[in-house]
Amino acid sequence: MEDRDIPVKRIKRNVSNGQWEEAKTKELFIRGPIPIPWVERVAKLPGKALALAVGLWWLHGMAKGGEVTVTRKMLERLNISRDAAADGLLRLEKAGLIRVTRAPGNRPRARIVMYADTPGAPPT
Repeated sequence: MEDRDIPVKRIKRNVSNGQWEEAKTKELFIRGPIPIPWVERVAKLPGKALALAVGLWWLHGMAKGGEVTVTRKMLERLNISRDAAADGLLRLEKAGLIRVTRAPGNRPRARIVMYADTPGAPPT
């Protein structure tokens, strides 16, 4: 059994009574808004491109924009294999929806590309 497989209770001290309590777990979320025209373009792509795009938006939101590293954690959570991720990155890149920076020995880094014709899209 690996360390990360061992169930752990997170505790914190209640400031009002000074007693230790189990801390509430925070739910993960995807920060929006995500332009629907962008999603429509991704939805037309085959394979795990849509799942990968959701993961990229998740990372994008956590990083508050800019370029994000495609992490193993994100791929595992969204059930995306390394091969499917590589294919998805190529498809998203060819569709003009992301820009990818690749370097030998490093994980790919992606930047979501917005278009001026996408309503409500923030500037890139």
